[in-house]
Amino acid sequence: MHTPTISLRPSLATQAQRALQAAGRRLGGVCRRWQQARRAHATASALRHLDDRVLHDLGLSRSELLSAAAELHGLAERHRRVTRPSPRQPR
Repeated sequence: MHTPTISLRPSLATQAQRALQAAGRRLGGVCRRWQQARRAHATASALRHLDDRVLHDLGLSRSELLSAAAELHGLAERHRRVTRPSPRQPR
């Protein structure tokens, strides 16, 4: 009696399914990154409406608004340190 052999090679349908799943994961990643970028730009735009004194109090300069927003929304590695403000000196 002959024992049937099982092919270890995936079928064409299985290969297509895996390819579609991989494409879906990549597309999902692209969509998440696009949404993060939109939120970062909205945050930077909101920060641009603040005056320089308020930005200074937040520890930001106008030149780093987009960078700070990108860090906040996970598009860039965080480099800023959180510091506590020094107590104000009496006049």
